[in-house]
Order: sequence, then C-alpha cells, then structure tokens
Amino acid sequence: MLDAILSVLILGAMMSAIYALVAIGFTMIFGVGGVLNLAHGGLIMIGAYAFLATTSPSVFGSITVPTALGFVIAIVVTALASYVLYAGLVQHIEDNIVITFLSTVMVALLLTELVHHEFGASPRTLLPIADGSLHLAGVGTRINYMYILGFAVSWISIGLLWYYVNRTDEGRSILASSMSERGAQLTGVDLKSVKSRTWLIAGALAGIAGVFLGTLQTTSPEMWLSPLAIAFIIVVIGGIGSIKGSIVAAYLIGYLEQFTLEFLGTGYQGIFSLVVLVAVLLLRPEGLFGREFAHE
Repeated sequence: MLDAILSVLILGAMMSAIYALVAIGFTMIFGVGGVLNLAHGGLIMIGAYAFLATTSPSVFGSITVPTALGFVIAIVVTALASYVLYAGLVQHIEDNIVITFLSTVMVALLLTELVHHEFGASPRTLLPIADGSLHLAGVGTRINYMYILGFAVSWISIGLLWYYVNRTDEGRSILASSMSERGAQLTGVDLKSVKSRTWLIAGALAGIAGVFLGTLQTTSPEMWLSPLAIAFIIVVIGGIGSIKGSIVAAYLIGYLEQFTLEFLGTGYQGIFSLVVLVAVLLLRPEGLFGREFAHE
C-alpha cells in the first residue's frame, strides 16, 4: 500500500507538470486571441514526430542527432509550426469563431494524415533523453528518469514563462492584450506581434510536452486526441484563460488519473476527470479561477 501511495504522489506530480504545459499553451492562445485552437493536439504530435525523425536511424536513413539536440529541434519545429498556423491561417479568420474552430480541427486531421503517410500508422518508440530509472531506498517504487526530467523541464519552462509575462515589457504586452485588446492597442501595443509571440510560445510548450508524452506514453498519428481532451478539461476546470488555473487543474487531473490507474485500472482512467468537469460546469461555470490570464 505504501508503494502504491508513493507511486500516486510522485508520478502524479510529474505527469501533472507535463499536463500543465499542454494546458498553458492552449489557454494562452484563448486568453490573448479568444481562439480555441483544436490543432493544439496536432502541435504536440509534431513535437513527438520531429524528435523521432531527428533521433531514430530507421526514419531517414542513418542521419541522426543526439537526443538532447533532437529535443531542441523538436521544440523549434513545433514553435515554428504553431506560428505558421497562426500567420498563414488563423489571423485571417479569427474574427469568425465557428470558422476558426472548424479550421483548426481540419488542420489537426490533415496533420494526422500526413503523419500516417510519412511514418505509418503503427505506434513508434522514442529514444529517451535520459535513460534508466531511480530506485527509492526503502520502498519498491522506481521512477523513470524521463519523469524526473519532464518534471524539471516543465517547471523551468513555467518559471521562465512567468518571468517573461510579469517582468518584461514584451511579456507585459501579452498580459495587457489578454485583459483588453482595445486598451492594449491604445497604449501602443502591436496586437499582431503579441499574438504571433503567443502562438510561438504555445507551440514551444506543445513541443516540450510532445516529446515527453511521446516517450512516456506512445507516439502514434492519433496521439494528439488524448492531450487535446486533457487540455480542454483542464482549462475549463481551471478557468479558460487562466495560467494559474491551468496549473492547479493540471495537478488535480494528474493525481486523479494516477489514482485510478494505480487502484482501479486503465478502464476507469478518465471517469473522475469527467465527473470533476461536470461538477465545475454545474457549480462554477467560469472555472476555479475565472476568466483571467496571469497575475502580478
């Protein structure tokens, strides 16, 4: 029993940190532009497959790079893909919520078909950036180093994002735009530049999450569905547009999932998350932290 409880506490904290990255990128885009980007899951998939393409010899012949460099490349590729999605499509249609919603869904489906064509439908295994596991003395729990690295990288990324948004002029312009686009423009903020940077940041976070989710779970053309559903649940529970809410809700959902996996089995994994989602929608429709983006 002690081993099971420790597993829930430790692995729950580590998966929750990765879930937070997924949700923060999703909620940032909504907070600034009011866009529900349903291609966000596709960006996570791009991160995983960009890492696979650069680090696995079986993909493009024998040309490979070290896993650490492949990780950086995956982040850059995903960030650029996110920017291209905004600059090439979303910025031209974002005033029409329904068209934007449907277009981002179509982009996600298109990305799925492209991955099917280039990599096949079979699940793929990513090389771990950090191989091996840590044994906790006195108990039987072993922790994969990738969980530890994912936790550390996630919180470093969240810390850097908090500093950028709250302590730099460019970051404060993102915060101002999330509160009032008209007010931000009246103070001289370039709204197009702000939205472009927001999509770049969201893409980078998606790339980080994609590599860790692809390594710890599975990498397949359909891998984007689960992270997108998790991101949506988290941001609704935490409050759409709230980074703080996304972090708190990510830990709530992460621990609930780990608890059900440990004590009830995989068949019950998503039930408690949906129960919490329904409860929040009924009792506090604006989410735990309401409609906000960030705080000083």
